[in-house]
Amino acid sequence: MVRKTLEKLGIPIRAIARRYAGIAVLAVFSFLGFMVIITGPSAEPLARSERSWPVSVTTANPATLAPVLLAFGKVESRQQANLKTTISAPVSEVFMHEGAWVEEDDLLIQLDAAEADLAVNIAQANFNRASAQFASVETEYELAKNLLPHFQELKSIADSKLGRATDLNSRDMVSDSALDDARQEASERGIALAQQAAAVADFPNKLQQQRTVVDETRAQLKKSVLDLEQTRIRAPFAGRVISNGVARGDRVIAGTPLIEIADSAGLEVRASVPTEIGYALNQSMLQGTKVVAFSELDGRPFNFVLDGMSADVKPRQSGIDVFFRNEMSETLDIGRVVSLTIRLPKEKNVIPVPVHALYENQTLFKVEENRLEAIHYDSVGDYFAANGEFGILVRSSQMRAGDLIMVSQLPRAMTGLLVDPIDLAAPVLGTSGGP
Repeated sequence: MVRKTLEKLGIPIRAIARRYAGIAVLAVFSFLGFMVIITGPSAEPLARSERSWPVSVTTANPATLAPVLLAFGKVESRQQANLKTTISAPVSEVFMHEGAWVEEDDLLIQLDAAEADLAVNIAQANFNRASAQFASVETEYELAKNLLPHFQELKSIADSKLGRATDLNSRDMVSDSALDDARQEASERGIALAQQAAAVADFPNKLQQQRTVVDETRAQLKKSVLDLEQTRIRAPFAGRVISNGVARGDRVIAGTPLIEIADSAGLEVRASVPTEIGYALNQSMLQGTKVVAFSELDGRPFNFVLDGMSADVKPRQSGIDVFFRNEMSETLDIGRVVSLTIRLPKEKNVIPVPVHALYENQTLFKVEENRLEAIHYDSVGDYFAANGEFGILVRSSQMRAGDLIMVSQLPRAMTGLLVDPIDLAAPVLGTSGGP
């Protein structure tokens, strides 16, 4: 109908179609796009949800526990004898070498005894001579004492004879020559008596001098015997030979170190610990508390007991040395390095946690309503659980019994972080005591 109308009006249909075809196509596509938009589904914005991080937690259970200190010690001996000799002699034989185990009085080294034997013989001869001279002086002393009464008697006779000669001479019965003879004899007897008395009085001095000579030669004889004994180097105690500095054929002089031996009965482990801990351990020991340390050597457990503390801090050393004795009868090698686990005095209200539960700046996290809360802690010491696991004993005023402690190492850990706690069936670290 439209076509017929256009034709009656004289309007050419083909011209109109060519002119308005593009407009019609555009209108159709615009209409279709509009219908797609208004009839399509409406998109609503998605709501973002907070992520929850799964973490492991354990329940805080404050208790009284003994922390431990890990330290390295060295096996030493209280007595290390560096054996020497006081004589000069060649080495005849070496019986014990480095590392050998010896018993007390075992022969270690034999020196050539020829020179020492000769010295003993000479000293013995000198002693015998001095002893014989002393015996001679004693005999002379006895003789002098026995003769003294006879000299006195002779002096008395001479005096009586002089008295009679004087009396007779006064009565002109004897000559002056006979009187002079009597006087001379009396004087001679007096001089002899005085000499004999002086000799008797001086004999104790002679005896003392000779006794001194005897004592001197006896001492020389003993010294030569000692020198002879020095040719046999023996062990002063049971122990192990640390070093041997001579060989057969060497000639040693007085004072030369021959062999060094360590006393097995005095073995101890010297360990350096912080000064304040060392004094605390020593105080506990003085109060009667047994301070123990543990170690494992060659797959076997060893127990040690604190036996003392060094009197001073060594140069270039930050701590102080403490000494542990071995409670077991087995002998340790001198110089061996031992890893010690020293049990310290017990601490109250401490909580054992694994190392991976701790964060920098002395921080750990507890879980409150599924969110982390950073708390500050003080480290009390290391700790070994009954199962052998290593941990740290901590104390914090911000933690109470029953609080959940995060024991996971979470890089994003911060206060307020949402977490999904997984409570462990058993404590990460037990509280039944260390090794």
